[in-house]
Amino acid sequence: MPLQLTLEQERRIQAVVSAGAYQSTEEALNAALAIVETVATPGFDGTADELKALVLEGLESGEPFEADDTFWRRLAMETDRIAAEHAVRKPSR
Repeated sequence: MPLQLTLEQERRIQAVVSAGAYQSTEEALNAALAIVETVATPGFDGTADELKALVLEGLESGEPFEADDTFWRRLAMETDRIAAEHAVRKPSR
């Protein structure tokens, strides 16, 4: 499934990679998705593999998901909050 990132999304991902937090944009995006999956399933007591299987099952179910502007704003705010809490500082030289 090809995705088109906005310029702002690309800038934010590249900033995280440039800061040395991740070695590649793919690694940064995988970490971001892991955070989103965790936030989307509060109180989930299973393993990461179980969560991944459940997410894939939902995606493959064919049931539509209607995301409105409020959803995307809340998601952006929450991921920004989580990222700020786990900000990686550049190592000093």
